Amino acid sequence: MAKVPESVVKESYFLRSTFTYNRLRSEGYFELFMKIRKLARVEGAKLNWDDRKKWSISEEAWDTLMANKIDPMLVFLHPKVLQLNPSFLKFYRSVALIPQKGMKALSGVTSIDRIEDGKVKAGKLSVKQVEKLVKTINETLSLVVILASDINEKKIEGMMYATAGTKIDGSWRNQIGNEGERVIRKIIFNELLSHQEISSVENKDDVLTEIGEWDANGDIDDIKKLHLINGYSILFSSEPDVTMYNDSGAIVGIIEIKSGLDPAGALERLGAMLKSFENTLAEYPDAVTILVASCITDEVAKRLNASMSVRQRYLTTDITSSEAEKRKFVNRLRVIMQLVGRK
Repeated sequence: MAKVPESVVKESYFLRSTFTYNRLRSEGYFELFMKIRKLARVEGAKLNWDDRKKWSISEEAWDTLMANKIDPMLVFLHPKVLQLNPSFLKFYRSVALIPQKGMKALSGVTSIDRIEDGKVKAGKLSVKQVEKLVKTINETLSLVVILASDINEKKIEGMMYATAGTKIDGSWRNQIGNEGERVIRKIIFNELLSHQEISSVENKDDVLTEIGEWDANGDIDDIKKLHLINGYSILFSSEPDVTMYNDSGAIVGIIEIKSGLDPAGALERLGAMLKSFENTLAEYPDAVTILVASCITDEVAKRLNASMSVRQRYLTTDITSSEAEKRKFVNRLRVIMQLVGRK
């Protein structure tokens, strides 16, 4: 078996890290614990826990929380909390270290995804659903609390992230290519923004926002178009992944981002990329075609050298791991879009 290139291994771990962070952020895990803790601080003391035995909370586990001075709302699922905040199920399920699939199997409630994604409104869970979910969560957490007698808030938060990480890792393999594209788009956006060369952005619903009103914490995945201060624009889409237009509407450059990490699939990715380049050059022969790839095998390099449609190429790891290479890459785009003079 051929040895996997070092650049591919490096990119694999880099993209895994950025993908995990992005998913934790986009799925709300960073704010989730804070929301629960705030609700517990403001309203927790008013909750009635007298029926906790009926909700499958063991007395030994309850006594452990009391001994450690932990608000029970940070651990155990109260029916009222679930009924008024269905999406908080994600937190309690994660603290209980139960995957979504396991939650469905244990509770018999099949709509776990919809509940956690906020698609079930407050007050719309049936009594039976609430009962099943509460008992499943609390029965599991009672055992966890008893075994982890030194439990505290930090460990509770850590248990939530552990479950979240397992779920995200399970979906990571199918998202390698998308994450590579997202990282490169983010680099382009950030570099142009740092040079104050973006005038406005449009999201996927074609809603225009002036750059001065853009939320600095906004999601790059929501951006579809960048409009630049000199009248040029950038379109993020697919085939090609990035298209640069001048102020007359002509395409001056395109980028194909091929971030698959399997060297064996490199030739297949090459074929799709060359077709995209050839289609663009047929209409805009002066356009600059750029390949950003995670893996360029010897055979791929040979075919690229023989092709007339690939005018520039970069390795993803060079751009992401080197400030000099990142600037070189983005400055090349700035030249193409006449934001800086040609050297």
